[in-house]
Amino acid sequence: MAIFELATPDWLAQHLGQDQVVLLDTRPAAEYWAGHIPGARHVEPSLYAIARSDAPALARLQVVLAWSLSALGITPDSRVVVTGALNDTNAARVAWALAYAGVGHIALLDGGVGAWTGALTTAPPAVTATAFTVVPQSAYLATADEVLAAVQASAQAGSGALTSTQTQTSTQPQTVTQIQAPAGGVRVIDARSREEYAGKRSNAGRSGRVPGARFWDTNLELAADGRFAAAQALAPAVKDVVAADERAIVYCGGGGRAARTFIALQLAGHTGAAVYPASWNEWGTSDKYPVDTAAV
Repeated sequence: MAIFELATPDWLAQHLGQDQVVLLDTRPAAEYWAGHIPGARHVEPSLYAIARSDAPALARLQVVLAWSLSALGITPDSRVVVTGALNDTNAARVAWALAYAGVGHIALLDGGVGAWTGALTTAPPAVTATAFTVVPQSAYLATADEVLAAVQASAQAGSGALTSTQTQTSTQPQTVTQIQAPAGGVRVIDARSREEYAGKRSNAGRSGRVPGARFWDTNLELAADGRFAAAQALAPAVKDVVAADERAIVYCGGGGRAARTFIALQLAGHTGAAVYPASWNEWGTSDKYPVDTAAV
């Protein structure tokens, strides 16, 4: 399992240039080239966004990860620090994708480039390409079939979580090792806005939510100063939506907000979290998947 942590600007300043430390900048290219932290390598977060979660889509994602991480000079043993303009969803999406690809040590620059007080540069970084082999970590990614299995099992059991004896296997590339549900089962978490959760607004397809999904307020993830909320402050809210022994599957509209919630859960100590990256872009646009439109 990957290690997730926060890096302060002071820590980054002290460790920049060390062999295993790789800094990724997820801001738009124009902002990156206007000035970035010395040594930062630019990555486009949308490379890791997918609209479907079937086997062909995951196979393509794995190819993109292998190509991009190789070009960025990353190895599985790299200590990768990811930054955005702030603590935004783009940086979180990249951090999640790194973990899924098999990178073992991932940090986010808390506060993003906006928290950096050192000089910026427009010089391109020196990068030595690697030959990154993706080893998909299925614990961090959930497919629509896995979410559907959780919904169906919950309906059969009359509870909110899928028990381990009710786990169904989804279709994934052969290189992905299937995981079993933890003893407590599976909890689906909705990281969209309250309006989207309540079915009052939809950015893709039908209105509503995944049946049985619990609402998560993403505003809880950041403190008043824009930094990530302290783990001890976030822990009670996490316990309100997911038990410690449950696997949390987080979805949103297109995977970005879910990725930041995934990071927040990891930082708060709930390591059994996964992102459903296709999220409502897939679920809300296919009649194959049920939608709950009851008033909340």
